[in-house]
Amino acid sequence: MLNWIRNHPVFSYLIFVIAWSWGSWSFLFAFIQPGGLLHNPPAITFLFAILGGVGPSLAGIVLTKIIYGKAGMKAIAGRFRAWRLGRWWLAALVIPALTFLLPLARFIAGYPVDFAVMAGLVVPGLVIGVLAGFMEEFGWRGFLLPHLLRRFSPLASTLLIGLIWGGLWHGYADYFGLGDRGLYFWPLVFLLGPCVLTAWSLLLTWAYKGTNGSLIMSIVMHASISSSAFIFGQKYNSDMEEIAWTAMSVGFSLAISFLVFKLLVKKEPIN
Repeated sequence: MLNWIRNHPVFSYLIFVIAWSWGSWSFLFAFIQPGGLLHNPPAITFLFAILGGVGPSLAGIVLTKIIYGKAGMKAIAGRFRAWRLGRWWLAALVIPALTFLLPLARFIAGYPVDFAVMAGLVVPGLVIGVLAGFMEEFGWRGFLLPHLLRRFSPLASTLLIGLIWGGLWHGYADYFGLGDRGLYFWPLVFLLGPCVLTAWSLLLTWAYKGTNGSLIMSIVMHASISSSAFIFGQKYNSDMEEIAWTAMSVGFSLAISFLVFKLLVKKEPIN
């Protein structure tokens, strides 16, 4: 078994993270209906939500220990301590800036946008973002991305992570937040999962390559994703309105992220 894990690190990671996260989240069915996670759920649901949420980092750390032993753990700790990044810290502002364009566009178009409420969400949003970064990035960019880069190009590796992270892993989690939206669930989860997280994956790979695999940079970039989504989230009058605005926002973010990636990402692999 251990030899198979060492010979198939990517498949081992996928099996581990899906089994752990989906298994933990499945306990939510005992307490809420699909979509109920956003409607005053009982406190115990957050325990299982968090338990499933740590799956990516837990899988990355456990498999690093199994496959590479103490040397691997030392290497990943060194990547976490690589915080002297100079101007690269400014990259953490890109995703919030792109996310903020949605409420700004709605405000310009005449829709009600409460910027005071957004300001009040900054502190809890930052807390949520940092927690999400630690719960996931020891896996996605700490383990999975470097292994994919050994076999695939940066673009192919990034697209695979976008589909796995945004579609396969996040899609099940989104079911507990959006599963009560009927047929509107599918376009929403497609836009908010594989589409937007592929856009953000492009920017995270850009920062990963530019900082020689700094894990703290990946955590901060991930934190900016979750924080921005929480702070700049909008209220809509209908599902169709939400889908239309989300599609415009995601489409623009994908275009900008792909442009940044194509122009700025180094092509040589990181060993």
